[in-house]
Amino acid sequence: MAEAVDLAVRELLGTERGREALDIGAGGDRTAMVDRVAEDVVIAHCERLAAEGARFLLRSEELGDREFGAASPLLVVDPVDGSINAKQGLPYHCTSLALLEGATFADTSVGVVRNLAGRGVYTAIRGQGVWRDGEPLRPLSVGLAEGGRVPVLVMEAVLSPPMIVRQARLIERCGRVRLLGAAALSLCQAAAGAASALVAPGGLRSFDCAAGLLVLDEAGALVTDLEGKPVGGMAADFASRLRLVASQDPEVHQTVLSLLD
Repeated sequence: MAEAVDLAVRELLGTERGREALDIGAGGDRTAMVDRVAEDVVIAHCERLAAEGARFLLRSEELGDREFGAASPLLVVDPVDGSINAKQGLPYHCTSLALLEGATFADTSVGVVRNLAGRGVYTAIRGQGVWRDGEPLRPLSVGLAEGGRVPVLVMEAVLSPPMIVRQARLIERCGRVRLLGAAALSLCQAAAGAASALVAPGGLRSFDCAAGLLVLDEAGALVTDLEGKPVGGMAADFASRLRLVASQDPEVHQTVLSLLD
């Protein structure tokens, strides 16, 4: 399914046609042509699965909920995560797919995040591990740099005015800060150790992060909310906003939490 989305949107990336504004999607964002084409591919695949006997509920950023014969399991999809990047032709966007056996993020059994701008297909199965491009993921080592600095911090969903002072304290203690604009893919960067830590102070939506959270879990990373509490018990619905911190290293994770406290 993710591969078919990749092929379908490739010619629309960074074009006026791809940027064409349509209506407001179920997630609350303005749908562009590149989003619509990607979702049409997802729906076509779901209809094919249903015709073959599969029964499930689709939850997509643009469409909302559509039942294919049953209310569960739940397939949570963001056809194009990082839509602004895709519309502008900036090479950082992805497709995110997650299969949930229940209503919370802890119920995610399978997650796939496919980079739509180059190599990088992350696949995770609950209790079985995580792979990148078909090979077991071997994360880079992560730790604090000299002076207790966080070497590379990736931030997502940073538009949170009450957090400005706290964000500033954190940024001052970082070697480099990156705002990349595709949350699912950035979660995978934290799982791979490419990002020393990821912080999303503004909150991530379920279709942005369900697959990436499983990738992080199966890669052995630490993931909590901004108060250091687990996020797995939160509902994977349209109302959820996960304000989280993730890192492969406990000391880095705790440093980020402390600076945001």
